[in-house]
Amino acid sequence: MPTQEQVLRLLEAGLDYREAAARLGVPAGQAFLIATGLPADGGDTLTGEEQRRPGMPSSSTQHLVNPAAENPTGKDSVRQWLKQRAAADTQMRSAAQRRDADPGSSQDTDETDEVTDLLTRDHDRVTALLKQLKTIPGRKKGGSPAQMSRRGSIVDMIEVVLAAHEPAEQQHLWPAVRRVLGDGDALADQALEQEREGTRTLAALAAAAPDTDEFDDLAEQLSSRLRRHVAFEDTVFAALRDALSADERSALGKKLRRARSAEPTRPHLHGTAETDP
Repeated sequence: MPTQEQVLRLLEAGLDYREAAARLGVPAGQAFLIATGLPADGGDTLTGEEQRRPGMPSSSTQHLVNPAAENPTGKDSVRQWLKQRAAADTQMRSAAQRRDADPGSSQDTDETDEVTDLLTRDHDRVTALLKQLKTIPGRKKGGSPAQMSRRGSIVDMIEVVLAAHEPAEQQHLWPAVRRVLGDGDALADQALEQEREGTRTLAALAAAAPDTDEFDDLAEQLSSRLRRHVAFEDTVFAALRDALSADERSALGKKLRRARSAEPTRPHLHGTAETDP
């Protein structure tokens, strides 16, 4: 750790705290603490004796408290290093070759018409795809062209799942939620807004090239929004199981299954609409 003498010497040479800290390899706030014995909190309640300490600047020290954050993966040199490390790691290369974009089959193989079971299985498929998307490195993490292409394929698969899932919900699930739950209108409105946000993000992601920073940023946004939406819908499903009988849930599931099978292979990119079940 630098000494007080080292910090003060650099200040006397005309450097400010940021420059002195960079020379010494410490944060600016730490350099200020070493020189003065006071935290760089930007406070204005210093005593006269404290204000006269060596190294005390005449202006506020607030700018030394929280230095600007830096994302190291945004640098080309870091990306190149990641690529070299990945290429040199035999186990990583072997794992990448074995990994594909197939989320696997559902563990539940029986046919069910229970509405929350049907929709939960869709959630499971999307969650599995999001895990694949996260584990396969993209451009920012030094991913290979094949890996970035694979991430694009995963986004296509998410589109396919949601293309049938969300329109069927809009046609049958949310009208039922409005009808049978006391706070159904608020729940449905919140869910539909989440779906609109997710659909817009997914559309932008599908239009972006997989080997770009934009794709990586949008993939993070989509993952966050879909996970939040799935968690929200799970709470709604629990309320529906309490409010509807097994037969009612099965009847609703049959309607939803028919609507889902009739949907196109890509999601609607315009506004949402609801239909009474």
